[in-house]
Amino acid sequence: MKLVDLPRYGPVHRFGNHHVYRTLMVLSDQKRKGRKHIAEAVGIGEGSMRTIIEYLRDLDMIDIRQTGVKITRHGNAFLSDLPIKTANIGHGSIAVGKECVAVQMSNNGNKIKLGVEQRDSAIMAGAEGATTLVVRDGRLIVPPDYIIDEHDPGLASKLRETFNVREGDAIIIGTASTVAKAEDGALAAAFDLL
Repeated sequence: MKLVDLPRYGPVHRFGNHHVYRTLMVLSDQKRKGRKHIAEAVGIGEGSMRTIIEYLRDLDMIDIRQTGVKITRHGNAFLSDLPIKTANIGHGSIAVGKECVAVQMSNNGNKIKLGVEQRDSAIMAGAEGATTLVVRDGRLIVPPDYIIDEHDPGLASKLRETFNVREGDAIIIGTASTVAKAEDGALAAAFDLL
């Protein structure tokens, strides 16, 4: 699923689908916020935020007033329909970076080949790397056959406690020097699957 299409002409956007998602998440508390505040919270420039706000307004996902920007019912419904859950899981043995953020994607495990594509998307979004797991036969597996439940039971139990993992789910763990970069990487990889 692509939230934002690349422009046919002119410069390429300096933001991705994960920034649009994070914008909606920042606004999900139902409070009006200014563009500058939202841009700082999402981690992009005000010009990019202006483009995202215009795009979301055209989709009727946000309401813009002089007092600030607020998410609409349609925007909240869109967020709740996305099969994505995120959690900061600290540092794991599977990680290359200092911080790890996991993103669970319900019923998307069948789209994972080896996880290389997700790692590449995460790196392009600013993360140091990403590890992709799928739930197969009730076990957490790094494709094609590395069973996390056997090799790192601590991580497996942490993921099971954090997420309600079900057969066919995918979990992408983004790693980076900061939580924000790890989350950007994991979300960018996740949106490539949708």
